[in-house]
Amino acid sequence: MRRFMARTVKASMAAAYWTVKKFTSVDENKIVFLGRRMDRTPLDFRLLLEELQKQNSEIRPVVLSRMYRGGWKETLKFAPVLIESIYHLATAKVCVLDSYWPAVSALTHRPELVVYQIWHSLGKIKQSGLQTVGRTDGRDHAVADVLQMHQGYDYVLAGAEVWNPRYVESFGVQESQLLNFGLPRADYLLHERFRVADRINSRYPDLSKKPVVVYAPTFRRGTDADGALRLVEALDTDRFNLVIKMHGSDTLIMPDSGHIEVPDFTATELLSVTDYLITDYSSIALEAAILDVNTMYYVYDREEYLQNNGLNISLDEEMPGCVFESADDLVQALYKTYPTQTLQKYKKKYISTDLGHSTSDLAEHILTVGELCSRSYEQHLNKENSLISGSVVSS
Repeated sequence: MRRFMARTVKASMAAAYWTVKKFTSVDENKIVFLGRRMDRTPLDFRLLLEELQKQNSEIRPVVLSRMYRGGWKETLKFAPVLIESIYHLATAKVCVLDSYWPAVSALTHRPELVVYQIWHSLGKIKQSGLQTVGRTDGRDHAVADVLQMHQGYDYVLAGAEVWNPRYVESFGVQESQLLNFGLPRADYLLHERFRVADRINSRYPDLSKKPVVVYAPTFRRGTDADGALRLVEALDTDRFNLVIKMHGSDTLIMPDSGHIEVPDFTATELLSVTDYLITDYSSIALEAAILDVNTMYYVYDREEYLQNNGLNISLDEEMPGCVFESADDLVQALYKTYPTQTLQKYKKKYISTDLGHSTSDLAEHILTVGELCSRSYEQHLNKENSLISGSVVSS
């Protein structure tokens, strides 16, 4: 049944795509951003778009971002956005993704289209994509096969080189297709940390009165996770401010009290005021490492998660003394000296040492190798070179 439905969806998309391509042409200045993780423009898209416009004002961007939680009912709600994306894929020069998009992988594109998969993490702590096909938390074999899951990418952002083999496995690409740039959000964390912290403290002044503990677990497909309930029961909220940031697609059971609601800032932004991050298998641990935030791993369901999804690293080996299956044991560790040397060793191994210009590097790659606005970009460079030459002559 799933294979039949997937074939029906693919055939419908292919017919629509063929028709659109027949009666349209490529706009050399057009870039389309596609995301399924939230109903607003993701931070990485926004930062990259701003940098592209800074480097070349001729670009014509389109952003389609719509939350997709899975299941056929959600698929029907998502269908209008998917159909709209077909038109933009047919007419764009460059496409940027931060998640899987069926129309990108399943359809045959014009040779002019260049596709960048920037994903939504700075590394591959947990297994995903092709690594998890057929597992409980992964995609069905039949659907993944028919819709050619994760095919069609020209370039994939992979963070630090240590993650390269895992990105190859996840996306089925060659290592030569990987770009070892950080995500735009890595630049944001480095450059905007104190300004973001000021905004948060201004909006939530009580946060600064006690050490801030942020609990940000990873997404668990179809599971009513109770980690937040266990944590609230164990933590002394007279000594700590607890903020819980649930994954947008998750079904985490939230406690009725014992924590502070901070809905207008993301987990990434909250790292700017975080004293302790508690996570599990989420790549937010890599973002925290950029800012040297003390990080604990609360893995109460580790055996189940390893079976249903899988990990690419051993947390116990990489972060000894920071991994706990019991909420009580984790809370007791908060009162002890944090092993900062362990975090620094982890950071050195798994985070690129050359961050701070990832956004501009990616934008330049899109404008040159991706040939977005290639004619206007060449004119821009010629103008700059002329100005430089003129200044040299006049001096």
